[in-house]
Amino acid sequence: MSGTGRELAQEHQLLREALRERHARVVRLDQDDASFDAEYGQMVVEAERLLEFERGVPARLAEPRRERSERFVKWSWRAETAVAVLLVAAVFVVGNTAWWLVLLVPHLLATLMGWTVEVTAARHVHQRRVAVGLHVLCVLVALVSLGVVSAWFLIAVPVGWIVVGVASKDTPVKGQTR
Repeated sequence: MSGTGRELAQEHQLLREALRERHARVVRLDQDDASFDAEYGQMVVEAERLLEFERGVPARLAEPRRERSERFVKWSWRAETAVAVLLVAAVFVVGNTAWWLVLLVPHLLATLMGWTVEVTAARHVHQRRVAVGLHVLCVLVALVSLGVVSAWFLIAVPVGWIVVGVASKDTPVKGQTR
């Protein structure tokens, strides 16, 4: 069991014990006793704390994987932005025609927009897969713009943009509330 899992199990055990102790106090009291209502109310509060804790366990267990995905997604978008900047610079350095900027500038802008992606617990695996698809697309853009592969592959670039865009749809951005 991971450290997080052990901590959660210990916390769960403590909450269960507190509820069990509170229940034992309530059972010992007579319903007509003046302190019964207060003890019963505290038992209900303990039960609600336990239920709230149990509702949050899946998200807390998934948090380490979400954090790894977040680092991967964040650095993927940043790395691809850097590659796009280098490709734009290469157009001028190598002396290629400026028409390549029609391909490279939108690609650069799209990768900049990816910096705002917020990796959520529910969608972190999907967002990591989108980032891998982004790497494939970026390799294709680089190969086409540098003339390593045929210019006919240029047709695949907008298709790749659409695929990555559709896959990124419904991905929350930082500061956006749902």
